[in-house]
Amino acid sequence: MKRKNYFFGKYYKFISDDGYTFALIVSYANEGDMLQLVTPGKGYFIEDTKSVSVEGNTVKICIEQEGISLKGTLTLGELHPLSKPVMGPFAHLPMECRHEIYSMYHTVNGTLTLNGDRELIFTDTLGYIEGDSGTNFPKSYIWYNSVTKKGTVTLAIATIPLLGMIRFTGLLCFIKTKDKEYRFTTYNGGKIVSKSEQEIVVRKGRYTFRVQMTQTGGTPLKAPVKGNMVRYIKENINVPTQYALLDGDTPLLEVEDPVSSLEYMY
Repeated sequence: MKRKNYFFGKYYKFISDDGYTFALIVSYANEGDMLQLVTPGKGYFIEDTKSVSVEGNTVKICIEQEGISLKGTLTLGELHPLSKPVMGPFAHLPMECRHEIYSMYHTVNGTLTLNGDRELIFTDTLGYIEGDSGTNFPKSYIWYNSVTKKGTVTLAIATIPLLGMIRFTGLLCFIKTKDKEYRFTTYNGGKIVSKSEQEIVVRKGRYTFRVQMTQTGGTPLKAPVKGNMVRYIKENINVPTQYALLDGDTPLLEVEDPVSSLEYMY
């Protein structure tokens, strides 16, 4: 049974062989079920919420409306979640928004047809799945995601109200490679060194993570306020970024990603 003044959304990101990146956001809120499509050039509110179905590891897409056509079937490989829940001890507190990561990376295979004449092929390319639930998105926040063969990064910085009395800036940052996982969070001692529209730097102990962006902005999407999808945010799903994970001064991971995802709402 769906709760009043409550939302739940699941975010699926896909990257084709030639680097075309898009995301599907399957959600429900007070208004009912909702489906949004994020492309490099535009965001779409999909009228037919049943035009996308996810059954097990199969994603069937049959979107056809003015301005956009996207049809085909994709198969997801083994999901790779984090080793521990995202929220840590904050999962036991009354938060306005709870975050979950279902898969930091997985393979994607299949073919889609975009606007009737462009074939998007997925041959063991990569995807990502996360979710949010609660009553509101944070008033001010940054969300960054990069999925590459070298590693996957998800970073979130948000202004968080707690118990109606205090506000603090929370940090969630997770880096996962095939062999290791790194975690920078408020609850494990991670610190925000700096944040701007050009660069974000976080640190925990001897480890530093730095990401540099070339642009913010993006396409409008709907987000919840007290369970009502009445707020407009912006996501850019095609942002060139560079990031580095350092152990002291020694680089452990250096990546250039031409199709990162970014929501910069500060």
